[in-house]
Formats: sequence, structure tokens, C-alpha cells
Amino acid sequence: MPRSLILIRHAESEHHVKRLSGGWTDTPITERGHRQARLLAHRLKDELGETPVRLFTSDLLRTRETAGHIAAALAVEPVPDARLREFNNGEAANLTINEALRRFPQPPGPWGADYRGFPGGETWRELYTRAAAFLADLPDDGRLPLVVTHSGTTIGLVAGWLGLPAETTHQIGFSAHVTGVTVLQRDDHGYSRIERLNDIAHLAGSEGHVPLSAAIG
Repeated sequence: MPRSLILIRHAESEHHVKRLSGGWTDTPITERGHRQARLLAHRLKDELGETPVRLFTSDLLRTRETAGHIAAALAVEPVPDARLREFNNGEAANLTINEALRRFPQPPGPWGADYRGFPGGETWRELYTRAAAFLADLPDDGRLPLVVTHSGTTIGLVAGWLGLPAETTHQIGFSAHVTGVTVLQRDDHGYSRIERLNDIAHLAGSEGHVPLSAAIG
């Protein structure tokens, strides 16, 4: 496994503005999302310099379009991988959030790692398993892996990187803003750590930036 890994959440997608259930609902990024992705790509090119990279992406459209901007900036070819998809939301895919909750009411939480929110969907344990399998297959070939993925999958990948058991994955929730950057590292002694989490400095001053007052509201 490589010494460092950069995780990136996709840019704003049409399912966000249309209030659709996310997961495997496959929508493109918005015009604002394209602007966010270009800001991100410019930042990566500026800060990574000549660092050799490999670019992996979920095969869903919103991640592939986000990765396309990064690929153009860094002159690399993105590699799609279905294991990087967001939670499979089963029969809730393509429904609005309100429609999904009306059809499939959720019991009071908290929910465990084996709770399946929607018929045909995934549990946290299942998402963790495929995220961990992706990590296990990452080559250590001297190139820095960049991974464009989703909020839930980012949590699964962080848990897998830190060696946390699947049972705890649903308990380590954190916000993953659109185009947020998370950096994971492993030191000389084999200890894994989070170097930074949900970094959106590239959006500062843009219409996609979330001010502190909104973040704590």
C-alpha cells in the first residue's frame, strides 16, 4: 500500500440541487460543479508540481466529470473503479429525498453497521468491505494515488486506512464538502494517520464556499 493517499469528493451534482437521493442516482455535475472542479484541478496542479500521480475515480458520472478536470490539469488518465461508488441506495435511487423517505420510512437511530436503509441497498459493513478491497489493491509504485469518490465512501476509505473495524465505520461520520480534499499518510513506523480532512481552501471566496457561520448552524 502507498505511503500517502489523497481522497477527493466530487463537485456539486444535479442530484444536490434537485433534492434527489444520492447514492447510485447517476447525475452529472452542475455548472457550479464544473467551476468548483476547475478550481480544485488548478490547486492540485499548483501544489503537486511534478509529483507523479495515479488518478482513480468512481465510475458514476459526477465523479468521472470531476476527475476529468483533474486529469486534464495533471495530464493523467483516470481509472474508473466501481468499488469507489457511493452507498448503493437500492430502490431509493432516482427518487427525491422526500419520496424515498415516504416510501421507505426510517426507524429511529442510531443504526448499526448492518442496518440496510433501503431495499436493495448497502450496509456500512458492505461499503467498508469494498472500500477496504480497493485499498488493498492500490499499487505502491512511487506514484501518488488521487481518488475521486463520494462522501460515504470517503468515510469507508478513511476507516480502512486507519485499520478500524467495519463495526465502527458508521460511528466516525464527518462532513465531506464538495471537492473537499482529505490526505492520508503512513509514517516510517507503519502508523496510519489523517494529515488533513475535508480541505476546501480552493473554494475560498467562491460561490461554493461554506462560511463558518453556515457550517455551525
